[in-house]
Amino acid sequence: MHEVLKRNLGYKIVSLLLAILFWLWVTNMGSTQTLSGDQTLNGVLLVTKNLPENSVVMTKIPSVRVRLQGTNPSINVKDLYTYVDLTGATPGEHQYEIKMDPIPGIQIVELTPKSVTLSIDTVQEKMLPVQSNISGSPAEGMEVGNPIIKPSVVNVRGPGSVLASLDKVVVEMNVAGATDSITKSLPVLFRDKQGQIIFGSDPSMETLVASPSSVDVIVPIMAKGSASKTIPLKVMSKGEPAAGMTLRSFLAVPDRVQVWGTPEALKSVDAINLGTVDITGLTENKTFQITPDKVSLPNGVSYGPGTSFTVVASIGKAPQSKIMTGIPVEVKNIPSNLIIDQAPGKIDVTVKAIPEVLDKLTASQILLWVDANGQVAGSYADVKVFWQLPPGVDLISVPNISYSLKTKE
Repeated sequence: MHEVLKRNLGYKIVSLLLAILFWLWVTNMGSTQTLSGDQTLNGVLLVTKNLPENSVVMTKIPSVRVRLQGTNPSINVKDLYTYVDLTGATPGEHQYEIKMDPIPGIQIVELTPKSVTLSIDTVQEKMLPVQSNISGSPAEGMEVGNPIIKPSVVNVRGPGSVLASLDKVVVEMNVAGATDSITKSLPVLFRDKQGQIIFGSDPSMETLVASPSSVDVIVPIMAKGSASKTIPLKVMSKGEPAAGMTLRSFLAVPDRVQVWGTPEALKSVDAINLGTVDITGLTENKTFQITPDKVSLPNGVSYGPGTSFTVVASIGKAPQSKIMTGIPVEVKNIPSNLIIDQAPGKIDVTVKAIPEVLDKLTASQILLWVDANGQVAGSYADVKVFWQLPPGVDLISVPNISYSLKTKE
C-alpha cells in the first residue's frame, strides 16, 4: 500500500494544488463583483419599505434594471437593491416611484422601470368552518360515516379582498381500502368556490394563514347496513354582549351530526339540543366547545367516535343610526296624459346598520319613489314614500311628501 501511495506522487500533489486553486477561483467569481465604470445590472431586487400596519401588497414585485457609472471597489453588486416607499399607502391600486439609496462614488444613471403599480389591501381576520373532502372508497362491505373535525372552525388571516369570497376552508383525506375508522391531523387548505387552490400574486409567499393551521379529522368507517341518521343541532344563547356590541350570529358548527342506533331508537330522534350558552359581556367572537357527555341521547342511540360540538358566537358593534340628507324622490308610473307640476324635491331619511355597512353607505344607494299610477291632475299631500336599500340597511324614518300633477298642454 505504501508503494501505491508513492507512485506518481508529484503529479498527485500538483493535481491537488490545481484543484484547490480552481475551487478558490470559482468560489470568488460573482461574490466579489464590484462597481467599476459604466455598468448595467439586470434583475436588481425591488423591495417595499414602510408598509402600513395590517396592510399587504397583492402585486408580484418585479425586478429592476439599473445603470450605474463610477467606481467603488468596496461595494458588491449582489448587495444592491431598489425600493418603493409605502409610507401612508392606502388600499387600492396606486403607482409608486422606484428609488435607490445613494452609493459613494457612483452615479445612478437610470432605473428601469422608473415606477411600479402596486395593489395594496388591508389584512383582516375571519372565522371560517372547516369542510372535509373525502376521496376513495373503503374496503368492500364498509361505508363512510360523517367526518368529525376538531376544531370545526379556524381563524383565517389575510387580504380582505380574498377573505370576502371565502366561506370555508377544507381538509382532504383518502379512505381507499379502509377497514376501520381513521384519525389524522391534516393541514387546512384554501380553495375557491370552483375548488381551485387559492394562490397569492407571489406563490412563494403565504396569502392566507389559518390558526390553527391543521385540524384533527376522524372519519368513521362502519359495516354497510348499520342504521344511522343525520340530525340537526339546536343551541340557545342567554345574556347580552358588552355595551355597544351585539350578537350577529350564533350557530353550531357543523349544524348537524350523525348518530347510530337501532331503527326503532332512531325514529324518536329528530334533533339534538346542545343546551344554552352564556354570551354575557362578550366583546369579540368566541367559540364554545361542548363535549358529548353534556348532551343527552335516547337509549339505544350513540355518536360516532370522537364526536364533539362547537358553537360560534359572532360578536360585532351594535347597529347605529344615521341621517342621510338630500335624497331625491322619483315619481313613477305617471299617466301618459300628465306631467309633474311640482316635484317632490329632496328629503332627509334616517337609516340604521352596523358600522361597517353604515360607513360605506352613500346617498346614491338609497332609492326613494312615490307611485302615481291611476292619479289625475291635482295636488297630492302626505304621500307615502317607497324605498329600496342595500342589504343590511334598515330605514328608520322617512317623511311623507307632497307633489302635484298637471295635464299636458
